[in-house]
Amino acid sequence: MEDKPIFLPGLNGIRTIAAIGVMMSHINLALNKFNITCTSLFGFNEEHKPGGWLLGEHGVTMFFVLSGFLITFLLHKEFEKTGNVNIKAFYIRRILRIWPLYYLYFFIVIITLFVLYGNLPSISTFLYYSFFLANVPFVTEKALPALDHFWSIGVEEQFYLFWPFLFVFCNLKLKKVILFLITVLALFRIFIWYKMPFSLIALYSVVNRFDCMLLGALGAILYLEKSKIIDFLNLKFVQYFSWFIMLLLITNQLNFFNSIIEIFLIAFVTLCIIIGQINVKNRVVNLENTIMSYLGRLSFGIYVYHPLLILLVSHFFINKNYFNELIYTILVFSLIITFTVVISHFSYFYFENRFLRLKSKFSIIHSTNSNV
Repeated sequence: MEDKPIFLPGLNGIRTIAAIGVMMSHINLALNKFNITCTSLFGFNEEHKPGGWLLGEHGVTMFFVLSGFLITFLLHKEFEKTGNVNIKAFYIRRILRIWPLYYLYFFIVIITLFVLYGNLPSISTFLYYSFFLANVPFVTEKALPALDHFWSIGVEEQFYLFWPFLFVFCNLKLKKVILFLITVLALFRIFIWYKMPFSLIALYSVVNRFDCMLLGALGAILYLEKSKIIDFLNLKFVQYFSWFIMLLLITNQLNFFNSIIEIFLIAFVTLCIIIGQINVKNRVVNLENTIMSYLGRLSFGIYVYHPLLILLVSHFFINKNYFNELIYTILVFSLIITFTVVISHFSYFYFENRFLRLKSKFSIIHSTNSNV
């Protein structure tokens, strides 16, 4: 009998929180494109321009931790079952999940920019995006409109280049290797920001979140080994602390740390929430419900499509003093969010799913993102 697919409850809810946070933050940051200067749902920055939502700023960190956890969880299960990892199959599964939507959206944006502005990217810029190096133009402030966010997908794909090999070849000492890498990356980031703040290498060190994915990976290993550390992370007071930090993010109140420390904190909090969700027993907040599960399945599409919707709505829907600014702001948010969710729905069920169904042919351990 074929093994029942693995389902980890609550994780779609975490995806939803991260994706919605990023989308709402990006809309708020783009309000000036709509000639909105006095209204902001999440406050203003030092130049009195609409600021970002802290939840959105750290939503990518949450995605990274969750990605490291899930990928390593499945690799560990495969290694337990077969004594090895089929690296070729691993890359095929990743390609089927990431590449179709990535390249579809990339070419839609290229065409849109040409139609609207008559612009085509340079050969070097085109190659950066084609080979998942979008973090390079992002850090050097040469990112294409509606493609700024692709930096995170590039970082994740770069992590996949070495992670399955490291998992296999360092399996017996993997926890020590992960701890060593996390420590080195963290200390380097702190050191380089102290010595060379805002230099290119310092900016790359912040954009590169391998340590966040490695923390998720470590969490997955400890969870499957039933470590006492996981028991600690699942304690009620740790769960309450994690959700308190999340509440500070949601209410834009987490402003007493510098950004580097915040990355470490949010990565740790995300791992705690993951553990709390899949262990169920000590959940403080239950993220396993119909709406969160539905939006969680659309989360990759929501993350990918929303910058283009911001661009298009700002291009074709400029306030001509027909609306009060607050009403206009609410209308802008409503239009972009609605269009994003609708397009992500059709993208997931009628495009992405065609490739996702093929993943089962290359899976030793089957997983599902739905308990239905």
